[in-house]
Amino acid sequence: MKKIFTILGVSSMLMMNAQLMYEPFNNTGSLAGQNGWATHSGTTPGQIASVTGSLNFTGLAASTGNSIAISSSNTEDVNKGFTAQTSGIVYYSAIVSAQNTTGTTANTATGDYFLHFGTYSTGTNPQLSLFQARVYVKKGVAADTVNFGILNNSGGTAAPTYSATDYPINTPVFLVVKYDIATNTASLFLNPTPGSNEPSTASAVNSTGTTASPTQVDYICIRQGSSTGNFQIDEMRVGTNFGQVAPASGSLAVSDFNKTKSSFVKNTFIKNDEISFGSEVKDVKVYTLSGQLVKTSSVKANETLNIAELAKGNYIVTGTVNNQPVSQKILKD
Repeated sequence: MKKIFTILGVSSMLMMNAQLMYEPFNNTGSLAGQNGWATHSGTTPGQIASVTGSLNFTGLAASTGNSIAISSSNTEDVNKGFTAQTSGIVYYSAIVSAQNTTGTTANTATGDYFLHFGTYSTGTNPQLSLFQARVYVKKGVAADTVNFGILNNSGGTAAPTYSATDYPINTPVFLVVKYDIATNTASLFLNPTPGSNEPSTASAVNSTGTTASPTQVDYICIRQGSSTGNFQIDEMRVGTNFGQVAPASGSLAVSDFNKTKSSFVKNTFIKNDEISFGSEVKDVKVYTLSGQLVKTSSVKANETLNIAELAKGNYIVTGTVNNQPVSQKILKD
């Protein structure tokens, strides 16, 4: 009975930690048309594109490869879908860095938004036009700084709520956004500690928009507004709890495994002492269900890992595929 309870407990933990989306932006060229991203507004698809270099934030797993850039001189807006959430709380996060304050509105202005959730609606034209949890930006008080704000929804005399802190340009800022569907409230956390509990106090909270809560939230969007300025963006995550979008480096969290399982463990039922992998996997680790690390390795595409020395039973295998952390439970017979 104790063994069954342990297995169920670990399985529940993995399900809780499964992110809705993870995007490291390791594409090249136009973002639209790659990895599920599509243009929903603007006249020139391809304006949002990869740039060389990545953004990193202390405590998060190191980002490698490329990132993307947006500009207030462009018009293309893009989106990526995830499993629709009809209730509860939805989070997203990203590392952003203002490249300069060119095109960004003054500190006394309302500002403009560049990240948000979206809802696909068959009764609205354009069909992706219901936007929630919008991250705003405007110039800070001091030169070469910016300030971030949050708006829950549109409608009424809605105005974003800004944080009390300005951030210098060319400095990575870790944004975590929380949207409560039931209360139609958005919260913004600036530079929270990855791997920790959700801070008790947000950097800014907003519920001024009077448009009703959507029936579902199912898209993450990147917007190039006329006053958003110029930003580099990297490491975007969507999830249903704080830990999924602000995971500590080296954690066991599953990162959108359903979309990459064909590139990870191919045989979850092990009968010949060999774990087969569908792609190159870095930093392979095998854990017991109690969390004890029992084997480490790295494998090439279509290689196997011998676990003959391990006793029969259930294990958790973790690794990194295309810079994305993944995890899978296996059973050795």
